[in-house]
Amino acid sequence: MTASANNRVFKMTITALMTALGLLLPFFTSHVFGVQGTVLLPMHLPVLLCGLLCGPYWGLVCGVATPLLSSVLTGMPPAYPMLPIMLAQLAVIGLVGGLLHGRLGKHLFLSIPAAVLSGWAAYGLVFAALLLGSGGQLKALSVTGALAMGIPGLVLQFTIVPLLVKLLQRRFPALDARRRAEDPMLRSARAVIKSGLVSCIVIKDGVIAHAADGRGVAPLLDLYKTKPELVRDAFVVDKIIGKAGAMIVAAAGAKAVYAEIMSFSARDYLKSRGILGMSGRSVDVISDRDGNGICPIEKSVFGTEDPIEGIACIERRFRELRGAV
Repeated sequence: MTASANNRVFKMTITALMTALGLLLPFFTSHVFGVQGTVLLPMHLPVLLCGLLCGPYWGLVCGVATPLLSSVLTGMPPAYPMLPIMLAQLAVIGLVGGLLHGRLGKHLFLSIPAAVLSGWAAYGLVFAALLLGSGGQLKALSVTGALAMGIPGLVLQFTIVPLLVKLLQRRFPALDARRRAEDPMLRSARAVIKSGLVSCIVIKDGVIAHAADGRGVAPLLDLYKTKPELVRDAFVVDKIIGKAGAMIVAAAGAKAVYAEIMSFSARDYLKSRGILGMSGRSVDVISDRDGNGICPIEKSVFGTEDPIEGIACIERRFRELRGAV
């Protein structure tokens, strides 16, 4: 299965889980705690989570599927007038949350309020349209009435959801990896690397802070020795990352790494150091230039896990190779 297919299946699974949660939470809050859905807004939480974690398309799917299935299976919300209102509201919440955080990489404290407010705007528009179509008689809460009743639910959305997103991304790095993989800046960096102009790019504070060309780990090693502050807490994008390259970025304190080609040992090493590792393709080992064996720089770090010691081994091997030429 290709990486894109894996990504699609992963997001589909998360969306299905969030939709199921959206069906169960209203039942749980009303029957166990005796609290109406209009107070805690239990359907909103999983839809918002789905958008933030999986992106706009799946957030929209979850936002449509959750109230629609709930109405068919449980009768709540009623088919009229609340189902069309909630369909619009939840679809917009999932879509906007996914677009801002999942696709554009905006901070949660911007994405969540924007998604929630957009959802309530959609609520108001559909309410007004239905009210106009019914001649001024509509058995549904107005926007102001629904907002006033749903204050506890809004508090949960603004406090619990950011914590849940961070917790899930920390517990399951693949969630954050898939969001970062859609980052526009990463896509731009990958395009530049694929063009052959450079082999290494550092993204920091949302901008490209450094770009360099060179063979193997040479650009990373030079960056570590001359400007290590650029790599600290940054996103490193490279053509090829093996364990040697992973040790260099770990020593420099990178936050995340993307490589068009990454070895499994590099991915495992980055994970052991708490660094997010992503790649276009994974390989068992990084080969030498002729493709006849393992890269000699990679071999030099096989016997150590300490990044500083690893860098010393890399430099020593570089000297040996230059002396042999």
